[in-house]
Amino acid sequence: MRPIMKKVYTISKKAEQPRVWLQSLVCEAAGWKEGETLYVQVLEDKQEIIIENKTEHAAVDSHVVHVSGRKSPTSQKRRPLVDSSGSRYASILSIKQKVEICVFTEGDYGRVIIRPLQYKLMASKTIQSPADERIRLLSMCAGAGIGTSCMVDTNYFTPVMEIEWEDDSSEVIKHNYPNSYLFNGDLRDCNEAVKSDVAFISLPCDQHSSLGYQEGNVMNNLVLAASKLIKSSKSKILFFENVPQFYKSDSWFILKDLLGDIYPYWQEKNIESWDYGSIATRNRTYAVGFSDYELFQSFEFPRAPKLRRKKLKDYLESPKSKFEWKSLAKWMNSFQSRDSSWKNRSLDKTFVTGEVKQINAIPARYRSQCASNSYVLSENRESFRFLTEKEIRKILHVPDWFEFCDHTPVTRRYEMLGQSVDGNVIRAIANNIAMVLMKHSFHTIKEHVKEIKDKTVASVNIATNGQLELMI
Repeated sequence: MRPIMKKVYTISKKAEQPRVWLQSLVCEAAGWKEGETLYVQVLEDKQEIIIENKTEHAAVDSHVVHVSGRKSPTSQKRRPLVDSSGSRYASILSIKQKVEICVFTEGDYGRVIIRPLQYKLMASKTIQSPADERIRLLSMCAGAGIGTSCMVDTNYFTPVMEIEWEDDSSEVIKHNYPNSYLFNGDLRDCNEAVKSDVAFISLPCDQHSSLGYQEGNVMNNLVLAASKLIKSSKSKILFFENVPQFYKSDSWFILKDLLGDIYPYWQEKNIESWDYGSIATRNRTYAVGFSDYELFQSFEFPRAPKLRRKKLKDYLESPKSKFEWKSLAKWMNSFQSRDSSWKNRSLDKTFVTGEVKQINAIPARYRSQCASNSYVLSENRESFRFLTEKEIRKILHVPDWFEFCDHTPVTRRYEMLGQSVDGNVIRAIANNIAMVLMKHSFHTIKEHVKEIKDKTVASVNIATNGQLELMI
């Protein structure tokens, strides 16, 4: 059977007994349906609980539970879940104990293994990835997988693993990348990584962002766990994305030091997405680490293209669409009632028309009413509205095929979009990473197969649209 995901959570209690609580994400990953019969084995010698939906694989002494369900308040669709408790689990599970839920599938056969969390700080495990002719991609702190989707959208990368803390973001990841291995839990509880070619890493930036608390990541340091998993992935290239302040922090210097024995070569570049054609500002610094000097020497960051500037109206939905308009006068009255630090803030990009060529960055808290956001003015300039989800997707260049789950609330969709970056910048860097790996691969083949070097002439070219082309 193929491992499809792992989730770490803390055992709760029900009637003072350990509770097995398998949320919808786990049940859906296993392919279980509401009302389906499941067979449960408690294996004390292996310290495992096995839950599966096939009788031919179940032991004689298995007990039976059924998949229940509940309605999603957003989609109004029923989703499966399993809720079981009892003294039978007490020999393996303890209340408030961390456990790992491992999901395996094979066709319509779904198996879940629950066991105490297995984690070794000084050792980790590398999972072999499935064969694929594309570049294998691991995404760490993946969010909803929007950045991953932009790399996949180049058609040179295939996702093999995502690591994400938030449950609803993990559901979106599993929806878009059903064949990739998902770890849903704290990065510091993850003890394994799928073997990859490239690791795409976006460590939490709230402690460093100008829109966050700027606490400096003192209380929530993830770099030890991150370095451990990066090394386990055996990636050739590391691709970091974060706010500029992160690269001045102790966390970043510690992480580079921990990785230095395997990844000694680095390039960094600060990129403002507006310079690369986006209408929304988004200032980020990107760092790329290399295990091989030839890879490092061959790589360069993409240059800002010369292009015709689009206007906001090029991204807006039809004026005939239905929008929720809000009173501008009411907003201004509230704004003026704030203290002087608020009153002195510029509103030049807060309320904009379709003719503007630049708007403020779209943050995770975009649905709040704040002077640092940008809102669309009505024609009579008496009302304003939020940008719609569809409009934000176009502005951030999110791939058309990327989807949110039906049960993802609207507010969370906005937050997930606001936590992402401009897709065109990610694509441009991803294309250059792919080019370097392809050139390196060609060089390796040339070294090992010298007898055919005069028969084949190959080169790699980046077309004007930013896409990679192989010319033979």
